[in-house]
Amino acid sequence: MRTIVRQDASEATAWLGRLRDLRHDPASDHLLGVDIDDQLIVEFTTGGEFAGVFGRYGEGPGELRNVEAFEVTGHHVVVLDRGNGKLVVFDRSTRWMVTEVPLNRGTLDLTMLDDTLVAVMPGPEGTLYERIGIDGRIAGAFGDGGFVGSSCGRCSITNIGEGLLAVVKPELPEGRIYRLDGTLFDAFGFGELDHVLNDWRVDFQETLRRASGMVAAGGGGRIAAGRYWAGVDTGALRDGSFFASAIPENMEVNPAELWVLDRHGKVRERYAFDRPLIGISTASFPRVFGLGLSHEFGVYEYRLPAKDE
Repeated sequence: MRTIVRQDASEATAWLGRLRDLRHDPASDHLLGVDIDDQLIVEFTTGGEFAGVFGRYGEGPGELRNVEAFEVTGHHVVVLDRGNGKLVVFDRSTRWMVTEVPLNRGTLDLTMLDDTLVAVMPGPEGTLYERIGIDGRIAGAFGDGGFVGSSCGRCSITNIGEGLLAVVKPELPEGRIYRLDGTLFDAFGFGELDHVLNDWRVDFQETLRRASGMVAAGGGGRIAAGRYWAGVDTGALRDGSFFASAIPENMEVNPAELWVLDRHGKVRERYAFDRPLIGISTASFPRVFGLGLSHEFGVYEYRLPAKDE
């Protein structure tokens, strides 16, 4: 583990606000994150030096009001602004706005299909996702959005390569893998991790009971096990696997975990972190970048062990 940048009282870290999501750009070896205080995308080096911002708070062209998700490619930064109900495309080098696309619906997440095409979920009129070009051209809507439904606050969609998209619904928890035409390829329920999720749930219930004198339970008597479940948008790993991450509600008791799943959703590897993590991590195999808490907020780099370690 290496500390990239940590909040302190110095002028050097004055730019570092409260970040929520991270993305790593391998071409520049820079990190980008959502600054939830100023509602913009901040860019910085893996040495912790400020590099610039995309957008600013507001309701006008190129302005953002409630950033839900974003992605970075070699030439663009694409932002889902739920507050203004639009998709905003910025040029990667100039940081100027290129395109805005009104969405006019409650969009939850996005993923890049390639450098010129983005998928936003859900699509219009009950479809699973809609393809939108960087130039604003609508390229069609695909699949049945019934799995996502209207009660999926943290559902995520991730391009895992090989013409497949993974959708994870944390409320169940359950995942599905779709082909690019929206047809179902496979479904999975994290059954191999039931004991982990149950331990998290029991610990969380006990924390609530001690705090309030009562046990709180979600729908069907279950409590969502993780604060976030989200695919890590790095495409497929070399062997066709992809990442999913989970952060317990009771993070002071249980560590965040990163799971490597094959393209059928079977758990291949598990990694537990040595500190509480918040938000959504990013990865460029074998490096993982996360937002952590250790006395103060910081950005950290982890390296996954080699197979013989």
